[in-house]
Amino acid sequence: MIAALLLLIPFLTALLLVTMRPAQARPIALVASLASLAVVLFAWISYTGGTVIHYDHDWVNAWGLRFVVGYDGVGLLMVILTALVFPFIIGAGYGQPEDRPALFNGLLLFTQSFLYLVFLAQNALLFYIGYELTLIPVFFLLLFWGGADRRAITVRFFIYTLVGGLSLLFGIVYLLIQSGGNGDFTALANLDIPASTQLWLFWALFLAFAIKLPIFPFHSWQPETYYMAPLQGTMVLGAVMLKMGLYGVYKLVFPIVPAGVEHWQTTVIVLALIGAVYGGVIAFRQSDFKRLVAFSSLSHVGVLCAGLFAWNTYGISGSFYQAFAHAILVLGMLYLVGAMQERTGTTDMGAMGGLKGHAPRLAALFLLVLVNAVALPLTQSFVGEWLMFAGLWQVNGWLTLFALTTIVIGAIYMLYAYQRVMLGPDRANVTLQDAGMRDHLYLVPLIAVTLILGVYPGPILELVDAPVQQLLSSLSVH
Repeated sequence: MIAALLLLIPFLTALLLVTMRPAQARPIALVASLASLAVVLFAWISYTGGTVIHYDHDWVNAWGLRFVVGYDGVGLLMVILTALVFPFIIGAGYGQPEDRPALFNGLLLFTQSFLYLVFLAQNALLFYIGYELTLIPVFFLLLFWGGADRRAITVRFFIYTLVGGLSLLFGIVYLLIQSGGNGDFTALANLDIPASTQLWLFWALFLAFAIKLPIFPFHSWQPETYYMAPLQGTMVLGAVMLKMGLYGVYKLVFPIVPAGVEHWQTTVIVLALIGAVYGGVIAFRQSDFKRLVAFSSLSHVGVLCAGLFAWNTYGISGSFYQAFAHAILVLGMLYLVGAMQERTGTTDMGAMGGLKGHAPRLAALFLLVLVNAVALPLTQSFVGEWLMFAGLWQVNGWLTLFALTTIVIGAIYMLYAYQRVMLGPDRANVTLQDAGMRDHLYLVPLIAVTLILGVYPGPILELVDAPVQQLLSSLSVH
């Protein structure tokens, strides 16, 4: 029942919005997303550990497709994250287009429903269907409401995603042939695949996730897509959709091709950290606030992937913990992008300068969001990053030291952004509205969650530690 409600509430509401086009589209979408959140909170409270299967039904036997949905602790965390993010995205309001609001919000809800399918699927083909379906509403969000050059940028995004999707499909079809048509994750994990085969099969599966995250050198679609997308589209891409890449590695790559992971582990970590440092350096050079957020996300994701491929309890648990923190950070930063743009008419940081004198409360909220961005102690990012670094240290000390440079680089470009936006030369003859009720309503809870989970990380770590340890023990990895 829980899985059915999660899949159907946003999906049916989206159908209503895109077909009936009601005048109050955003409030309807917000209510649907809040109803979905209530179901997820009930699932979280009811969860007692292990893998919970909510529905198991034969669908297309000839293709190895069974409709099996459920979750373990990691899947539940991703479902919780999705449920928390969409009410924020729909309700925040900054950047919501005035034209075709019903279609816009309907596409957001379709995306939410398909994301739930990805994180609930316990069958490889069902996972793939959800994974590819998420592309469709996001494609139209970019195409209809994107900024300049949206057609060319959307096509590039589509091509990258299509290439990754075809590679993933090839890998899954190969696995189905080897398993006699049984696509369930448990059956695929029990396959005896030769180590030599795993070396190429690793890339067939991982390429799609490397593009989705993205990591270097598969990242060139990301900065311009994030910048061109409507604000809500960028929130979806940065806060939730890239986490499909992390989850896909955990669900499909690690348990099925462990010999491939062991062989390519260092290569992936090096590529991820190159992208992390590159993204941070380029972020520092940006004059546009939204572009800075795009490149900072590339930097953070590189560290997430490196931590994941530490392939130990600290690294994997820390990566998913930090994925949650990264989503909160992305929402906060992009909300600030929208707030600043509405007040100043631009996202150029040089043109914003000196806002602190006009909007001191907004400046304070901005600073508190940055506290999480630079991973100061007592923040959620501090816990996540140091768990990942502890995991990396067990793999390679020199790579860990290289990864640590991203903390310094991140602090530099984030504080530089604050200086340019809030402390720069004052804008003459300009009166700006300070942070109001809406800004506090959306930013204060984000800041509170960051601080609470920085002091008490247990609620999330308790979800992910057990399934991660179970995975590693089944592979004799520690």
